[in-house]
Amino acid sequence: MKLNKTILYKIFFSVLFLIFLFYFVRPKEIFEAFAQAKISWILISFLLLPLNLFLQFLRWKSFVTICNEKVSNTEILKSILYSFSYSIFTPARLGEIGRAFHISNSKKDELIVLAFYEKFFTFSSLLFFVLLSLGFFKNNLYFLGIVVLISIIFGSKSFGKIIPYIRKYKQILKEVNILRVFLISMIFVFVYIFQFYLILNAFKNVQFFHSIFMISLVIFFNSLPITLSGLGIRELLSVYFFKDLGVSPGSATSAAFIIFCINILIPTFIGFILHLAPKKINKNI
Repeated sequence: MKLNKTILYKIFFSVLFLIFLFYFVRPKEIFEAFAQAKISWILISFLLLPLNLFLQFLRWKSFVTICNEKVSNTEILKSILYSFSYSIFTPARLGEIGRAFHISNSKKDELIVLAFYEKFFTFSSLLFFVLLSLGFFKNNLYFLGIVVLISIIFGSKSFGKIIPYIRKYKQILKEVNILRVFLISMIFVFVYIFQFYLILNAFKNVQFFHSIFMISLVIFFNSLPITLSGLGIRELLSVYFFKDLGVSPGSATSAAFIIFCINILIPTFIGFILHLAPKKINKNI
């Protein structure tokens, strides 16, 4: 019942934010922007999706092999794709934790803890880019925030020891290679930002470093658990932040929706296919 309420809550706010969006941006502007977009830039962004998924695979494998050294690469990849079909309906994409239930011959409670730890690295890496951008474009004091953040990341195992529920998994957490996972997470976030940058260029040539700053802010605030995978919020944030890049509201909305389709909707669709025809997919994947 709680899940149903959560989904209804997110659908309600998704619709609400879309209504706000269409109040500020006429559908005609969005369609016109789509019609004038340079497909080559969008195609390049789409071709980076396998790299995006591969980095997620490498990171999740770093965690999974701690609990099960013999797990196959196919099983790890499938667990990630399965989790997309869960996360689209959950706050802050917490459904990604569901990948823990698709790894066989492993203790699920340990994998769940590691899956939460993985999300910590994703959020921390995104926050790193936000602080870095703010340091360059707003105030140098934000660089101090980076120092604090890195200290928290590399001291996260120690923090786990003082959290009652996590404490009993301290031996598992000790096995996590923080430097490796953090570097993979950083590259993953950068690829996501770069994909967004490429899509923006399909509508208007934008300056690289300034756009990286704006995109980081959009992705960061879009991570707030309010709507279905940020639907509506991401588009509104794009309209607000990308106006400083000279991007029209219609183009900003279109770019935000395209990045959603490439990085979330397509993997989610594959995840649903796996759910519907698992045996057939298992033989061919």
